[in-house]
Amino acid sequence: MNNLVLTCGPACENDELLLRMATLATGFRLNVAHLSFEKLTAWLDRLQSLRRQSGCNFLTVLDLQGAKVRIGQYPVVTSLPERVELFRGEETERIDRIPVPAESVFAQTSAGDLLVLNDRRVILRVLSKTDETLQAEVIKNGALSSGKGLNSPDRVFELARATEKDRGAIECSRAFDNIVYAVSFVADGQESEIFRPLVGNRRLIAKIEQRQAMQNLAQIDKNFDEIWFCRGDLGAEAGLKELGHLQQQFVAELPGLRKPALVAGEVLGSMVANAFPSRAEIVQLYDCGQAGFSGLVLSDETACGAQVSAVIDFLEYWLKE
Repeated sequence: MNNLVLTCGPACENDELLLRMATLATGFRLNVAHLSFEKLTAWLDRLQSLRRQSGCNFLTVLDLQGAKVRIGQYPVVTSLPERVELFRGEETERIDRIPVPAESVFAQTSAGDLLVLNDRRVILRVLSKTDETLQAEVIKNGALSSGKGLNSPDRVFELARATEKDRGAIECSRAFDNIVYAVSFVADGQESEIFRPLVGNRRLIAKIEQRQAMQNLAQIDKNFDEIWFCRGDLGAEAGLKELGHLQQQFVAELPGLRKPALVAGEVLGSMVANAFPSRAEIVQLYDCGQAGFSGLVLSDETACGAQVSAVIDFLEYWLKE
């Protein structure tokens, strides 16, 4: 595996850490959903300067929202109350009310449906609904904060495939070099017809995050320049028991894909908190390489983890070996 994409965030803003990351990374990922345009531009400036100063020819990957449901502005919490209300809106300061801007969530959801938030760290069961609210009980509790994803194993929510924020982020990046774009929640490959006119001749990456995409890999491979198999949202939508089967299915398709395929989603997840990877993670790295994946995408490990320096230490060791 010769591709390594590392995600930028508050945990790696230190100049020394970024320089060490630049010597390893083939790409730096910026998650548009969690960045204001001002912060996005600041990161683009910083990475362009880092490229010049380090002499490293890495790419900057703008990870666009695409057709992904996210909650609005919400307090940072480690757990939720037993009952919550989801309401159509942009923000709240109350932890018992979760804002969801997407109208389709309220139109398509029924009582009894499960809603999965923050890559399955939180699971809700809908008890009742109105046109603009959902009453729900928490059946799996965990951390939640602004902009986290919302999925359902029971529904595929209908959304515009290119959001206004995506279009604004693309405009912000036009003046910068070495930019590529990752499109979230690709379903059938037709998304390229929307995004190609927006990005011009720059590369497009398809993120496989829903089961529908698994049925359309040939078309996605034809229409995009690279594919990421993203286990976070895919596992949230399909369920953890199904995720292993879906990865096995994707691996079976790898020999027929013409474009590079990277694996993402808790690749070194234990290193968000710990200084060493688990043995299971090390074996997984070996298995992914043997299966034919072209590289890895790290997210929280470098963006918001407590052990970024240790992650870099391990990557230096592993890539050398």
